[in-house]
Amino acid sequence: MAVQGETWGDVPLLPGYDHDGAERLRDLQRDAAEPDGAGRLLARFADEVEGRAILFDPAGDAIAGSPDGPVPDAIAEIARRVRLGLSRSAVERDGHEQLAAFAINGEPDAPTLVIAGSAIDRFTAEPRRTDALRVLSLSWQAQHAQERSRRVGKAGDQIREAVLHLLMEGRLPTAHRAAEALHDPLPDPMRVWVVEVGSLDEGERDAVADELARITGDRAWMIKCPVYSGHLIPAVAPAGHEHEQACLRELVTSANAGTGRISVGISTVLPLRDFGTGYQQAFHALAHARGNAEGFASFRRSHDLAAELAGVGRAWARGVLLPLEEFEPTRPQDPTGDDLQDTLVSWLAFHQQATRHLKIHRNTLSARLQKIGSLLGRDLHRLPDQAQLDLALRLRGGPEAPHSPRDLDELLRGEEVRRWAEVLLAPMRDSPRLVETVRAWLLADAKPGLAAEALGISAAATRKRLVNAEQLLERSLLHSPSLSYDLHFAFRALEANREPGDEKVVT
Repeated sequence: MAVQGETWGDVPLLPGYDHDGAERLRDLQRDAAEPDGAGRLLARFADEVEGRAILFDPAGDAIAGSPDGPVPDAIAEIARRVRLGLSRSAVERDGHEQLAAFAINGEPDAPTLVIAGSAIDRFTAEPRRTDALRVLSLSWQAQHAQERSRRVGKAGDQIREAVLHLLMEGRLPTAHRAAEALHDPLPDPMRVWVVEVGSLDEGERDAVADELARITGDRAWMIKCPVYSGHLIPAVAPAGHEHEQACLRELVTSANAGTGRISVGISTVLPLRDFGTGYQQAFHALAHARGNAEGFASFRRSHDLAAELAGVGRAWARGVLLPLEEFEPTRPQDPTGDDLQDTLVSWLAFHQQATRHLKIHRNTLSARLQKIGSLLGRDLHRLPDQAQLDLALRLRGGPEAPHSPRDLDELLRGEEVRRWAEVLLAPMRDSPRLVETVRAWLLADAKPGLAAEALGISAAATRKRLVNAEQLLERSLLHSPSLSYDLHFAFRALEANREPGDEKVVT
């Protein structure tokens, strides 16, 4: 028994206070503070009464209990009476056992606790019952708040992912409206960053996102990549070059200390409407960042083939895509033309990981690809067909030039395209072995294993050469979005512009 002046922690105890009760309350609080605190408390209650302890939600479903097992009818019935407000508590006997049910707090939707056992007096005696219900209620409320917070956070992530899709599709007004729901306006102009976190742990990716927001002064509009689980895709309001470099160094250093190496690719400054272009630029810069000491790299400006062919390539592109654009499903359950176009864009960018991007089953993806291939007369698993469709998608918009060839080789002929191809391939000019490897890889539909067989070397050696080519070209080859389509056209353009007597430059 406590005596006058004795304390429990910093709290004075009244004379006559039960030390056993105080110790039990401390134990209850320790259980409540652990993961699944409510479950640990129920296990303690079940041991005390030598029976069972079950928690029912407002709908009458058993949401936790100890020990596990089916809920007897008598327990469900006494819980129902308390839940319906017929009484705030109830005690009765069921055979050799006693049952007791209590609303764990005074809220209208409070869960109901049922205790069943041969020694329920150990629980129902005051102040033990009051202590138990108060701690269980607090534990439940904390767990419920955490679950609500998790759901809100997940909903926020889903909105941000939806904004990513809208930006990729160029639907800017809708993207702005969706972003307004989060009270977090999209930056315009912006740079796209692709941040690759060494750890795939969701909590560590969140920690890097928080650190990035802090370092950039909340200038980063954050999106978790739906395709690559270790990637963050912030759209960052541009700042001065020195400030951005300092932010990147701090991010890489601080994140590496806690999560292992991270790498960051950064796009050029672009208007928000060009987010898709910015993402591809940042993704290519990421391939270079993986191999350098700093851990980050910026995309270097380069001419784009679609920009070289703008206008003059529109007629060819429309001819390639027309069957898909005119497609109308014959059955309500069939994919729409928009569904097929979205699938094509995602497949060309991410290949098999398009299932994660589009949130569809692999069988659905396969069926849609077969339908698209049939409509367009293309094999979507062959690199030349993939490259042509990707170029057609990039060329189909904008005004049409007076002279618009409908033949691809005619499109690729010309001094501007030849110069573009030479600039793209120039970093490998002094590495004929890498050129040979890249050609073999393209001929093998960008499959390193098949390229290795054609070259007569190991798959590991082929991948190593391709990684070296990535560093020279400062572009991604082995991960999608890949430079493979532009490389295919660069070699093809040099062949189309080859003068009689020149050495053949493409296989």
